[in-house]
Amino acid sequence: MIKFAFYIHNHQPFGNFDEVFEFAYTHSYLPLLKQLEKHKKIKFGIHNSGPLLEWVSEKHPEYFDLLKEVVSRGQAEILTSAYSEPILSLIPHKDVVEQIKYFNDYIYKHFNCVPKGLWLTERVWESELIPALTDAGIEYTLLDDTIFLQAGLEENVLHSYYVTEKEGRVLKLFPISMKLRYLIPFHAVDETIVFLKNTEREKNHSLKVLGDDGEKFGVWPGTHDWVFKHGWFETFLNRLEQEPWIKTVFLNEMISEPSAGRVYLPPASYEEMGEWILPPEIGKQYEELKKTTNRKYYHLIHGGYFKNFLRKYPEANLMHKRMLFVSKNVSNNSEAKLALWRGQCSCAYWHGIFGGLYLPHLREAIYKNLITADDSYGEAKLTSYDYDTDGEDEIVFSNENFFAVIKPKSAAFIELDDRIRKMNILNYLSRREENYHKKIAQKSEQKEAKSIHETFHDKEKDLASYLIYDTYERGFGLDRLLDTKPSTEDFRHGRNIGTLLDYTNFEIINKDTMCITFKGRIEKHIEIIGDKKRMLQITYQGHADLFGIEFSLGVFGKKPILNGNKSLLETSELNNIRKFTITAESVSPMTFSANEAFHLLAYPIETISSSEAGLEKNIQGFGLLLIFKKLPVLTIAL
Repeated sequence: MIKFAFYIHNHQPFGNFDEVFEFAYTHSYLPLLKQLEKHKKIKFGIHNSGPLLEWVSEKHPEYFDLLKEVVSRGQAEILTSAYSEPILSLIPHKDVVEQIKYFNDYIYKHFNCVPKGLWLTERVWESELIPALTDAGIEYTLLDDTIFLQAGLEENVLHSYYVTEKEGRVLKLFPISMKLRYLIPFHAVDETIVFLKNTEREKNHSLKVLGDDGEKFGVWPGTHDWVFKHGWFETFLNRLEQEPWIKTVFLNEMISEPSAGRVYLPPASYEEMGEWILPPEIGKQYEELKKTTNRKYYHLIHGGYFKNFLRKYPEANLMHKRMLFVSKNVSNNSEAKLALWRGQCSCAYWHGIFGGLYLPHLREAIYKNLITADDSYGEAKLTSYDYDTDGEDEIVFSNENFFAVIKPKSAAFIELDDRIRKMNILNYLSRREENYHKKIAQKSEQKEAKSIHETFHDKEKDLASYLIYDTYERGFGLDRLLDTKPSTEDFRHGRNIGTLLDYTNFEIINKDTMCITFKGRIEKHIEIIGDKKRMLQITYQGHADLFGIEFSLGVFGKKPILNGNKSLLETSELNNIRKFTITAESVSPMTFSANEAFHLLAYPIETISSSEAGLEKNIQGFGLLLIFKKLPVLTIAL
């Protein structure tokens, strides 16, 4: 006999489009549960994230009724998690514990059960999580078997759960079979049955665990037809029932049986995650190494460490540090804490096939929630400390209207949160090379359902023309000494845009109005002005023959327009103006004006990224370059 644990994880992040939720629900979550419910002898485990359950409870309460039914009759085990589906190692200990306890209460209220097991977001493991998980009452979690192999265990001993500890605090770990993750549901049912039979022959009463995303059963390209219309899932469930030597089990029952021993695992996640973390050149080397290595040695080839997404993408790091700032200062108000937790939702903090950093609406939702949670700003404050943890101090300002972070060296803003709009005006993403960009020209024809990791295709044509990479870190108010006036295409490609100015020191004149003077080759003075303190004034003194001020904006809304008639979704150029306004649907206008005439260049920041549906182009904000022949006084009405 072999014991088989079939566990499904369903998740959609806060901020995702309603139609995405609906598509996933109708194509995967509901049909999956309906078919399982019909096969009453099959035990299964299920995890639905907090964001998804909130949406389902409002839009499709019938799902709750169906899930209650299978739980109450003992067919399903519910796994818990942190409420908002954060990467646990990225958020503070207290938030981990409080989120899990909050979600446990939610699950008990709606489904009358107390979860013992936890679905670990993206299976990102660090032993430092053990105290937080045990503090929250968690007895076990599921991790990829590749992590056990990396720790030095052999595959033939992965037949049960293992025990690990931190300072004597014990947590039980179940290995998820990577082989089953790739077989189910992409290969014929017989292949899975053969794999389980071979496992049984090797060791009787072995436990094999499948823990994987529900989206692969209907949301991934081609899978809905394959899994449901062509009958793969029904055939699979029938075979599980028909084979007397396969016993479906709950993991909360397995933890009462003897363990396979004690183990200490390295920080890791599933194998693909380790590859996505790597920078492009190292990623290429990683691929080359795997191509020239026998597959049986793959577990000895480790990818990167998850937290290095914060190094690879500075924008993710800034979002993370904003989250830590809010967590440290959040009040005990329950609504503020819920907003903070929603702002910790994992997807927007990293990038891979399933990571959502490249999706502006997900980043926008994170900032909206974090700004909502930041309810302890009080009177205006201006401090200087290492906000982004790069070894150098930044200037951090907060008042009733704004939260701002300035890099002293460039005298440019790297974050500018508008508390009224509840958005980070600088929610842009730079154009960076990704390892998969080299595959853009490749074409593939997909005739049957395959794992996302086995397919690669473009959603749009001519994507190669958008592969432009930034050679500097963006900001709001980067100052440039220009040799000649660049063209719009020069600016878009990062050519002929002069030299960035650095400033050697700064002086805080007035903390209440964020009045700061930066000194270097020229002098730059920044201050908030106006009756409502909603205007930013930047004054330059000194001399420059041709001077450019570059602004990167991350403000999103339908139909972004420049000066009432030019679409910001295309490159634009305006000559001899003193003022321009940016408008978009559902976004308050922003107006730039100067005491000197200037030339304006603008382009959309466009990136190419991979997703579950393939390679796609996204607008990540807008680049603006104001070109002056005399140093100006510039006013920005926000």
